[in-house]
Amino acid sequence: MNPSKKQYSAEFKEQALAKVYSRGKRTIQTIADESNLNIHTLKNWMKSTATTDTPNANPAKRPQDWRPEERLLALQESHGLSGDALNAWCRERGLFAHQLAQWQSDFCL
Repeated sequence: MNPSKKQYSAEFKEQALAKVYSRGKRTIQTIADESNLNIHTLKNWMKSTATTDTPNANPAKRPQDWRPEERLLALQESHGLSGDALNAWCRERGLFAHQLAQWQSDFCL
């Protein structure tokens, strides 16, 4: 192992990828700079998450494509989950926990 290589936690990688996938018009380079990452590291993470998906799985919908009733159902199903259980539930549906939190705040306005 190269001693100069940085090791990143799974949570950090998840947060960085969440920023990339919900970046809007910002570039991947901008997200990498904001996260203090090399753009190639970030792109490798994106590539590895794309290739580790099961080939026969249905592609997950983008969070912005979920209808309000689907979002509410997702909030009900995930209520009470936390930590690894919540992350696993989110991964199965192509979501991140921060997206659920945003949906919850949208409903509670």
